[in-house]
Amino acid sequence: MTPQTAVRFRRLLLSYLLRYRWRYLPGFFALLGASLVVMVPPLVLRHAIDAIAEGSTGSRLAAYGAMILGLAIVESLMRFAARHLVSGTSRRVEYDLRNDLAAHLMRLDQRFYVASQTGDLMARATNDLQVVRDLVGPTLLDLGRTAAMMLFGVAFLLSINVRLALVSIAYLPLIAFLVIYFQSTIEGKYRAVQDQFGKLTTHAQENISGIRTIKAYAQEETEIASFARANQEMMRRSMSWAYYTAGFWPLMTVAAGASTAVVLWFGGHDVVAGRITIGQFVQFNAYLFLLAQPMLSLGWTFTTLQQGIASMKRITEVLSTEPLIKDPAAPAPLTVVRGDIEFQDVTFRHGDIPVLSRINLKIPAGSTVALVGGTGAGKTSLVSLLVRLYDPTEGRVLLDGIDVRDLPLEQVRAAVGFVPQETFLFSEPLKENISYARANPSQEEMTYAIETSQLVTDLPQLTHGLDTVIGERGVTLSGGQKQRAALARALIKNAPVVVLDDALSHVDTHTEEEILRRLGTFMADRTTILIAHRTSTLAGADFIVALEDGTIAEVGTHEELLQKEGVYARFFRRQLLAEQIQDDAEVTTASNGGSRS
Repeated sequence: MTPQTAVRFRRLLLSYLLRYRWRYLPGFFALLGASLVVMVPPLVLRHAIDAIAEGSTGSRLAAYGAMILGLAIVESLMRFAARHLVSGTSRRVEYDLRNDLAAHLMRLDQRFYVASQTGDLMARATNDLQVVRDLVGPTLLDLGRTAAMMLFGVAFLLSINVRLALVSIAYLPLIAFLVIYFQSTIEGKYRAVQDQFGKLTTHAQENISGIRTIKAYAQEETEIASFARANQEMMRRSMSWAYYTAGFWPLMTVAAGASTAVVLWFGGHDVVAGRITIGQFVQFNAYLFLLAQPMLSLGWTFTTLQQGIASMKRITEVLSTEPLIKDPAAPAPLTVVRGDIEFQDVTFRHGDIPVLSRINLKIPAGSTVALVGGTGAGKTSLVSLLVRLYDPTEGRVLLDGIDVRDLPLEQVRAAVGFVPQETFLFSEPLKENISYARANPSQEEMTYAIETSQLVTDLPQLTHGLDTVIGERGVTLSGGQKQRAALARALIKNAPVVVLDDALSHVDTHTEEEILRRLGTFMADRTTILIAHRTSTLAGADFIVALEDGTIAEVGTHEELLQKEGVYARFFRRQLLAEQIQDDAEVTTASNGGSRS
């Protein structure tokens, strides 16, 4: 953890505690009251024992008994109030912290998620949050109880016999030393446990999400062995942490036992010598017994304290991460988006890896441009800059003449209907996935979207049509169905700019032709950027941009670029050959009685 994050950790934790100070303060006052009240019964017991030694009557002893019972009731009520206020408030802190963490995760940009593991983020948002709740609730309550009991207990011990009190608390410096010695070690070991728990969660999440691939390649045993190794490392770290925490508790027990033994020796001699009464000796030992309970539980309290600190630091690391992509301080006005797009001297790097270099490209509003190029040429990165999934390292991306960095993020992204390479669908009804970008679309809009995307032809295969819950990540749909659902989602959005990033790669040729025919009207008055490989898609573009090694190699119409015999011509002929081979394979499959899904 950096020094800045450490400061942020303390401020963040304090801010949540101060937010509910008017619940915490009465809770701790109730705790102080209960800790003070619990010190009174030993005093009553002392007088009762001395009264017995003096031959007192039964009525006096009954009064002492009633006093002890009454004090026990008062103490119980005050402890209930303290636990209700403090532990109950910890649930509110957990609620606020979970909401703040979820909101912050939504604001973080693509770079953060590329560098993070999903399982680790899930562990921070669940397991770590629960541990923090214990920190600001039961742990805080126990720390307060221990401090109050020690303060009042030592004061009452000193009031009985100073010499005996000093002897009985001589072990406290040892306890302080052990706490300081174990603090960083236990915190570090618990942090290692939580980090490994995040990796284990990631492993499990990837195995569940990728079960089709695992089974297709018969890698079940390999994944089982890999998970077992990660689980074994989890056990090793957990046991290492457990050894330290388990060793801390017995030390508390030994210290408390040694104190009792010393008091019995010295206190017994004081009673015999007449320096204290038998009632005072019993009172003194009663206080030692009361102090022994919080001291023995100090091991558990200290362990949960270190766990809570480690978990809060892990959460703080996320909350202290500032998004690189954010709204401008003074957004530029843009009332109506026409769709003029321009890339001016755009250079983009992933860390030290160059992706795009000196891109200069103008796309007039209402035109259709196709981006082509081999794998890694920079096509997807280029359109990602338009919606600010990333910002260019150098240069500018303009929308209607305004740098997209000067526009509100919401407006930029609302202006673009984006169908990415990898379609993501939620585990919700298909209808909700399609209408994700617009709440409550009309029936006409929904019908247009599913007909244009040709998703309508698949609805009879689905159990409940558009109301079918499609499973996590759309697992119950084929690749082509998922792509058409994503296309329908973009059509419903009805944005002035449309980006189709290889959006029909899993759709068969016949269906693709029908979709493109229907899309013609939709694209006529919109700026459309196509990233495609199929020749039928490329030929319909107003102009084509051929990318190679992150730079623009050629720009022109389909016919112009074919005549140049350059990058695009080579790409087009390779793709044409690949499509012919695929068509021949489909014909062969059909003649043999097979079918293509």
